[in-house]
Amino acid sequence: MPLVADLVARAVRVAVRFAVALAAASSLVAAAQGLPGLPSLTPAPAEPAASAPAEPSLAEWTARLDKARADHERLAGKAPDSEPLLAQRQTASARLQILLATRVEALKAAASGQTSPTADLEPTPLLAGEPPYSLLDVEVLRDHLDALTRRRVTLRQGLKSLDAAVESAVRARGSAEANLRLRREQAANAAVIGRQEEARLQLELAELVAQASELEVIQSDEQRRQARERLAALNEPIARAQAELERVRPHLRFDEAHLAQVLAQVEARRQAVVTKRTRLEEQLERTESTSPQGGALRQRAAKPFGQAIRRLRELEEIEQGQGVLWRARSEALGETLPAQRRRSAGDRLDSAEQELLEQRLQLLDDERRVRDELRAQQATVSELPRGEPTRAGEQQVLEALLAQSDAQDRLREGIERTLVLLARTRGDMAGPGAPASTSEWLQRTWTALGEGLQAVWQYEVFSATETTRIEGRTVTVEHGVTIGRSIGALLLLGFGYWAAGWLSRLLVRGIGHRVPLTPQLARVIQRWINSILLLVVLLAVLKLARIPLTAFAFLGGALAIGVGFGAQNVIKNLISGVIILFERKIRVGDIVSIGGMSGTVTTVDLRATTVRGFDGIDAIVPNSTLLENQISNWSGGSPDVRRTIAVGVAYGSDVSQAAQIILRCAQGNPDVLAQPPADVLFEDFGADSLLLRLRYWTRLDSPRGGPGVDSDLRFAIHDALKGAGISIAFPQRDVHLDVPGSLRVELTGGPAPLAPTGPAGTVISPR
Repeated sequence: MPLVADLVARAVRVAVRFAVALAAASSLVAAAQGLPGLPSLTPAPAEPAASAPAEPSLAEWTARLDKARADHERLAGKAPDSEPLLAQRQTASARLQILLATRVEALKAAASGQTSPTADLEPTPLLAGEPPYSLLDVEVLRDHLDALTRRRVTLRQGLKSLDAAVESAVRARGSAEANLRLRREQAANAAVIGRQEEARLQLELAELVAQASELEVIQSDEQRRQARERLAALNEPIARAQAELERVRPHLRFDEAHLAQVLAQVEARRQAVVTKRTRLEEQLERTESTSPQGGALRQRAAKPFGQAIRRLRELEEIEQGQGVLWRARSEALGETLPAQRRRSAGDRLDSAEQELLEQRLQLLDDERRVRDELRAQQATVSELPRGEPTRAGEQQVLEALLAQSDAQDRLREGIERTLVLLARTRGDMAGPGAPASTSEWLQRTWTALGEGLQAVWQYEVFSATETTRIEGRTVTVEHGVTIGRSIGALLLLGFGYWAAGWLSRLLVRGIGHRVPLTPQLARVIQRWINSILLLVVLLAVLKLARIPLTAFAFLGGALAIGVGFGAQNVIKNLISGVIILFERKIRVGDIVSIGGMSGTVTTVDLRATTVRGFDGIDAIVPNSTLLENQISNWSGGSPDVRRTIAVGVAYGSDVSQAAQIILRCAQGNPDVLAQPPADVLFEDFGADSLLLRLRYWTRLDSPRGGPGVDSDLRFAIHDALKGAGISIAFPQRDVHLDVPGSLRVELTGGPAPLAPTGPAGTVISPR
């Protein structure tokens, strides 16, 4: 149990440290962005149209394009190396011109309605009439739905890339604007140092780069907007196609006439493949027998032809398998198969699908390599002049590569078509929802569990939005924080916490080898280094996990809104701790008095300082208190302190002898310092005694301490004076008891204290 409690306490401390570091980082970001209070978690309301600049019109963009073309022609007409930064300015000007031309063309297309999100969408094929419906007509509807679904997946993937492109463009624009501000300042100060021309050219280049970066942000944001509109436009057609498919699914009809029609189409495709393969075989024979360039080119051309022929033979087998699938589908829809045979057919279909998937993966790998070879060969042929003797042979190699690429495309299409047919056939089989065996049940459960975990891992907890306005256009950059990113960030933070602790200990150990440090000071330095490293780790992890600090801006806002409720004390104490650490007016090990409490400083942390009293009780003192109030530091400059003891002897005693006795007692105590020497003062003639005062110096860090030395001296003085026959006087105590009315009672006498500590009498007056 103690181990569990210790682990829990450590976890709580780690969480608190990271929360403080995160709140401090968020506050710094909020302050840097000029956020005076709590930012809203909802998007800020748009500014009034009168105050927001409008987006430039097509005529304005066209005018900017004309000006950019004129500037580019001016720069292009200059001789190379005639001016500094000429090549960079020409490149930036050309880039700006291309971006402006793209923007103008996009506006023209939008004005003509060519960029409508529904312009290229085909209408959903609806099945009219009474059921049952022909499976061939339903297949057309399914093909339409599959095309829409694939398009939606492609758009979603493209949106992720466009989001990253917009974010990158916004960052590049920020860097370009920072560079532009710097160049403007340098141009303003160039007259002082006499480099006006160079500063002007650098400013011109910075302006070109800044304008181009703004246009790239606008272009990326426009592409993202169009992609979002196209994606939103797909929702209604997909929903309509799904509803239509659900309506007609229970009423499918696939008779012998339909089967014969489909088999005829499959056979026609297979015959086309056979014809293509036969033609390639003949072409391969001609290449091997009549190649104009030796064996090397024959081999280079023969290998792609052979690969194409093998791919076409695989396609023939796939086309034949499609005929088998269509017959099985016809039997399933006709309900002529028993349940056991349908289950066996389903198992065979699963095995066939696995084999086709493996073939497809291998095909895609080969296809990438063939595409690269084809592009390289096309470049080689285009570079050869027409009269070159080797051009005819290289052209044959190019034709062979084209044939291989075409065969692979045909095979890929055939595999995809067969996979779709497999999936649809399995769906048409009887009892698709009931697992046929334990292994199938486990497989389905595992698949569902994996999909669920993936959905949870990719679930977006919250998102942060950054907005910027460019040319009257509001551009937003959204940062989503998913559960997966959060878990990864926590794991990285855990590793960073361990690394920060290890590195802080290593640094303090290295400092201790060069500079003498007390254990308390070393512990304080290690904590400060560890806290700084934790803040660096936090920022680095958020950067690696692509979690922006603005996602936690509400923490900085909450910290800012809490200024009037005490949160300012946290920052005040934090800054006070930094001041105390660097000024070193109060250090670990010093003995201080704060507000009537005295003790030794044990730690100086981020927010508070711990003072351990002489009674062993720790007091947590805010750092700001040490700076704002008067603090007595007994050991600030030296650990030596002067203390006094008052002694009252009776009237008639030998005062000089008493003073010598008291002084010898002080000199005989090992905790009393010889320098400065102790002395005895005749302080006053008291009412009942002659007052002597011993002053001596001792060290605060002595084993006995100040109160212990005082006690030892009082014992020694008492015994020494008693042995010398000198009595220690004690004053009379008079107690007056006032009773309401005319009665007054006075009690006189009683023992007196060893030294006068107060008035001669005490009056007690009841109310």
